[in-house]
Amino acid sequence: MSEEQAHNQARNAAAGQRQREHVKAQRQAAGSAFGQYHLTRKNEEFMYQLNKQLDRQGVAGDKKPAMLEETAQQLAAGQKKGKTAKALFGTPTEYAKELKNPKKAPEHMTKKSIWMLAIDNALIFLSIFTFMFGLMFWLSPLAMRSSQAGSSGITAILLVAILGGVLFGYVATQLQPTKNKDGKWVQTKPIWFRVLTVVFGLVAWLAVYMLASLLPNVVNPRLNQWAYLAIAVVTFIGDIYYRRKYHISGGFYGNRRR
Repeated sequence: MSEEQAHNQARNAAAGQRQREHVKAQRQAAGSAFGQYHLTRKNEEFMYQLNKQLDRQGVAGDKKPAMLEETAQQLAAGQKKGKTAKALFGTPTEYAKELKNPKKAPEHMTKKSIWMLAIDNALIFLSIFTFMFGLMFWLSPLAMRSSQAGSSGITAILLVAILGGVLFGYVATQLQPTKNKDGKWVQTKPIWFRVLTVVFGLVAWLAVYMLASLLPNVVNPRLNQWAYLAIAVVTFIGDIYYRRKYHISGGFYGNRRR
């Protein structure tokens, strides 16, 4: 080995040592900064890596302290229950991205979102009822050959689906929480009111179902099984597309539009 090579090797070794000492100092500084939370070594390492990722992703320096402080508090609370940093936040890189671009908090229901939920519910009900009656042509063929179409008529199905969607859209508005003075969503309506509202919706929907079944065949024709199954498939696929396009969560399945 030449003298120049030996010199370069020694210089690289010294640079590596300085880098290791710098990293160690940073880790110690990060650990001492959150020492009051008594974090485990793994959680301190998470905080150190998170701090680095926030820098790499260009998070403003004046926003970092609050982000790190809140994360440390949550880590401290989580480790008391045996939860790891990964279970709480994922990787430092993922969580840094989430902190930089936080997801928009769910909004309270508006008139627009209520009607969107009503449409969603109507599509779901339409697909369920048409599939059910289409299937009944094979499971109970005698019942589907009765002279009176009743609730299996297409007009009755449409009325039940559409009015059911509107009714449960209204029920959803009555069950929604409201913001308190601290900006948190809380349920202000008493349990008895919510129960009665749900009961009202179900009873009203049942009344619509019963009345629709009395419609004469001339305005309430019964379609064949293939037509019903085709409608069921089309409305089911249409509802999936509708929910994805307008980012609807909940509806007949619960929760609210985001």
